[in-house]
Amino acid sequence: MNRFSIGLPRVSSLPVFVALATGAWAQVPCENGSADGYPCHGLDLLSVRTIEDLGGGANGNDCWGWVDSSSGREFLLVGRSNGLSIVEVTDPVNPNFLAEVPTATVQSLWRDIKVFDDHAFVVSEAAGHGMQVIDLTQVLDITDGPVELAPVSHYLGFGNAHNVVINEDTGFAFGVGTNTAGGGLHAVDISDPGSPQAAGTFEGGYTHDAQVVSYVGPDLDHAGKEVAFCFNGSGGIRIVDVTDKTDMVAISSLTYAQSAYTHQGWVSEDHRFLFFNDELDEQSFGNGTRTYISDISDLDNPSVLGFYQSLNTAIDHNLYVRGDKVFASNYLSGLRVSRIAPDGNLEPYAFFDTNPESDATAFDGTWSNYPYFPSGNIGITGFTHVFMVKDPNFEPEVDGVGAEVTPIDMLEVYPNPASNTIRITGWSGQASMRLVNLMGEDVQHWPSMPLGSGLQLDFSNVPVGVYLLQVNPEDGETQTRRVIVNR
Repeated sequence: MNRFSIGLPRVSSLPVFVALATGAWAQVPCENGSADGYPCHGLDLLSVRTIEDLGGGANGNDCWGWVDSSSGREFLLVGRSNGLSIVEVTDPVNPNFLAEVPTATVQSLWRDIKVFDDHAFVVSEAAGHGMQVIDLTQVLDITDGPVELAPVSHYLGFGNAHNVVINEDTGFAFGVGTNTAGGGLHAVDISDPGSPQAAGTFEGGYTHDAQVVSYVGPDLDHAGKEVAFCFNGSGGIRIVDVTDKTDMVAISSLTYAQSAYTHQGWVSEDHRFLFFNDELDEQSFGNGTRTYISDISDLDNPSVLGFYQSLNTAIDHNLYVRGDKVFASNYLSGLRVSRIAPDGNLEPYAFFDTNPESDATAFDGTWSNYPYFPSGNIGITGFTHVFMVKDPNFEPEVDGVGAEVTPIDMLEVYPNPASNTIRITGWSGQASMRLVNLMGEDVQHWPSMPLGSGLQLDFSNVPVGVYLLQVNPEDGETQTRRVIVNR
């Protein structure tokens, strides 16, 4: 079954460190396989906070993100056993805990969050909890937090729920693993967040997690329909047409060898592939950490193509897809990022190990990640800590100018990492330059000057960190180079 490549191995030569950080650190590039003692590859450490720093409780759990469309400010929504924390991460090196929402009833290990129309929708396995709806714009004027927020509405059509799924295209939320419909899909119309309304249920077996999409894949029989991909624990996967909430209909089911507990998954952006994980196969069968790869180009006849298996032994948990990459949170091995090949194969790309002390098959460590911030910053949540990390090769737009341009191969910046000066060689012509941080903010800029003959720039006042140097030639396309400043 495993026709795909084995994953990037853990760097075994690194020393063992226990994650004991208590506050924010300065931005630390991943160098020589480590960022302040955390094993890594291709992901820089921006900051780390403890759950205690962000409101406390017995444990942390899920997360999601919100971006204020008017200002571009970014917020990480952090689930805790006793409530929700709203943390501004516009400056990811210095997260700002602005607000919290207490649990609706009692504490629970599980709390899950999604966002629609500037509102957070929060569910929990706590009995009688229902779905809290929080107006996130309330945090925009908070200067001295944390402030306790009250929900603007509270849906009680179900009590406990394992997760909440939202299709932002249609304005419907789906409670899954609730105490209704045998744990199946429980649809709620949230087009008016202040007044959520029950819309229908689907009793197709217990659903642990799901993703609901407006289908744009190659199967023309289902073009334009609203489709749910349900991960049903011991029941495998079920694909459901949920276009009509009063008559949701199963399309197909899928299982696979060594199925133990189908946990969660996400579809590729072209809706050709489905990537999912099994939470118990590592314990049950002694497998390495696996991500299964399914061909869903025909929704009526999906098939498992194989799996990507790491040499790591940790249990897998939540994964998400952004662009051509899968961002997978695995309990005791942290965040693992893979690139999606055209045939669906996963190739190791980057990792950040949040718990270097162990890779045991235990339910501890990280829980989830949010990889969708426009800045490219990634939030990672877990039982005890919250991390912000960044792929230094992610190139955001700066003032609407895309940084992903055809490079001039001869344009070089050195030394890199830099200390007090850098030189630019390999290209001649008149150009202005800007240095921006990973949030796209100006740090320094230089007026039009001639490139060539080893132009030298003064970096003595630039703080230690990772930056993008934007070279704007008068005759040609903007070029961007990553620069690390490290003294």
